[in-house]
Amino acid sequence: MKTEKHKDKLSKPDDIKAQVKARADKEKQEYSGQEKNKQDDGKDKSPYFIKGGYLCRTKYTKEGGEVTVPLCNFSARITEENIIDDGQDSQHLFTIEGKLFDKIPLQKIEIPADKFQGLTWVSKWGSRCCLEPGQTIRDFIRHAVQKASPDAPVSTHYGHLGWRLINGQWCYLHAGGAIGCAENVSVRLTKELERYTLPPFPLTQTESANLFRDNEKKGLQTSLSFLDIGNRAVTMPLWCMVFLAPLTTILNPMPNFSQYIFGQSGTFKTTIAILAIAHYGNFTGVDGLSNFEDTKGMLEVRGFKLKDSLQVLDDYHPSSNRKASESKEAIAQAMIRAYSNRTARGRLNSDLTEKGRYEPRGMMVMTAEEQPTLESTLARVCIIEVTEGAIDRNKLTAIQKDAASLPYAMSSYIAWIRDNMAEIRETFPARFRELRERAATEGFHKKLPEQAAFMGFALETATSFFNEKGVLSNDAGAALVSEGWEIFRKLAARQQQRISADDPVALFFNILSTLITLGQARLDRHPHRELSTIGTGELIGWYNNDNPENAYMLLMPEVIDRAVRKYCRDSDIHFPFSKDTFWSMLKNRKIIQTKNDGKTGIKASINNIKKHVLKVIDADVLRQCGVLKLSDTEEEETNKDI
Repeated sequence: MKTEKHKDKLSKPDDIKAQVKARADKEKQEYSGQEKNKQDDGKDKSPYFIKGGYLCRTKYTKEGGEVTVPLCNFSARITEENIIDDGQDSQHLFTIEGKLFDKIPLQKIEIPADKFQGLTWVSKWGSRCCLEPGQTIRDFIRHAVQKASPDAPVSTHYGHLGWRLINGQWCYLHAGGAIGCAENVSVRLTKELERYTLPPFPLTQTESANLFRDNEKKGLQTSLSFLDIGNRAVTMPLWCMVFLAPLTTILNPMPNFSQYIFGQSGTFKTTIAILAIAHYGNFTGVDGLSNFEDTKGMLEVRGFKLKDSLQVLDDYHPSSNRKASESKEAIAQAMIRAYSNRTARGRLNSDLTEKGRYEPRGMMVMTAEEQPTLESTLARVCIIEVTEGAIDRNKLTAIQKDAASLPYAMSSYIAWIRDNMAEIRETFPARFRELRERAATEGFHKKLPEQAAFMGFALETATSFFNEKGVLSNDAGAALVSEGWEIFRKLAARQQQRISADDPVALFFNILSTLITLGQARLDRHPHRELSTIGTGELIGWYNNDNPENAYMLLMPEVIDRAVRKYCRDSDIHFPFSKDTFWSMLKNRKIIQTKNDGKTGIKASINNIKKHVLKVIDADVLRQCGVLKLSDTEEEETNKDI
């Protein structure tokens, strides 16, 4: 049976609806009162004013009366609206100024436009700024600030470096403005990127233009002297990278590699990288350089903004902490692949719509104390090894004193590219193919001739520029190109050796061979014979070498995979592939024999029992595991360094 108390509870929803309706009617009446109090000239009379140091609003009653409602103890207005265009997204920023109690100036702050409405930015002014209580207070304050800011100027800035088509003109953006634009161009970058500032290239003959010419000549001579601070196998590729970077997005295809400078501590690898990047601005030390303490996301965004410029990722060094070591390796691998493939991670907005990708748009130089791992990564970098004594300390010190002139050389080079952009774009595809074919050698990874071709084209372009500027003769330029090409060819050959040495197939069977030698694994004869085993220890498979031309091994997949991975764990070696991926690799290289169905394994009869095995038929692998003997010539070649 329902009591009167229960009836009261049941009627509450209706009461709430009535209260909401009454509140809405009240606000409607207040709004009508505001409309009635408009000034006779037709303009809105602002309901906001300062009283006793407080921002207040006028509240109109339904009878036409006015009530003062305090909102907060400060006033604020938007003094600037800035739009930063990074070539992918546009970020809107508000600059806000204010006063506490209408007399104490508050610090000027800049906030993202989408954070304005929530008023969370008020906390930047400290605890003294106080909002009155109420559900609608924030909305009234937001409205008051906007009403007080009708004439805030709106400015557009660029948020990246490199080439940009502005009003039909190609301009090169840098932190200080733009080269090639008659009009003023504003560029806004993060503090770390503000160092990428180039001197303005003069468009007219003035006194400042004459001063620029003097610094330009010194900068060009200093840049050329960079080649002579040490072994040119080190300095030449890095110098070419400096002059390849401004061409990055002009060329089609874009360069698909990075440079990797490695050497022991104290070999000046970071110092020469800083000299290289000093062509692009005020770089005298490691301050502001990208490093492996930065997040992967930050490095991706920075690579995107450093368009047609050079990014130095400094100090990839060994770490005793396994987690830190793995983190650094993951960053190195990700950045190398990003610059090679010109890709980046996909991102989502808060509403799950896709954002643009921050793919790298310039070139990267990475410094390290150890070589990169993984065969696929090695093919994506041009490795420059800096050994003890490769860099002359005295010459290095001398060029460091003149490093401030290097941006003048780069500013002049960029202006020259702008004047010759159409020709560069037109001639590049055919010339690139010629250089790539010239560099191609049987057995080389396909990316290595491309590296040589890109650096060769950059070298030819740079020497043409230096020649036109009168600091490099035709003969000297031709000799430089010839010397550089020989260096690139040797770098590619050395790189191929590293790739072969880091081959996961070679690593896998080297480990198997080691396990056999150590007596931790063995191969039995197939068909079975007494006293015909290779090695001792755990059985991993069977072999037959009765006919050397048809010799083979039958390996148990699960057993060898477990044995190799245990060895890797015990030896702190990283094996990068899953077993299925690795078996497919063996199939594709024709190291194992497969059936017509394409499966990696076959079935073999072992002591009248069918077993699933991998049939290895590659002669080099069989020799490596002791199934086949080395010929006299092969043995002599193997032992020549003993």
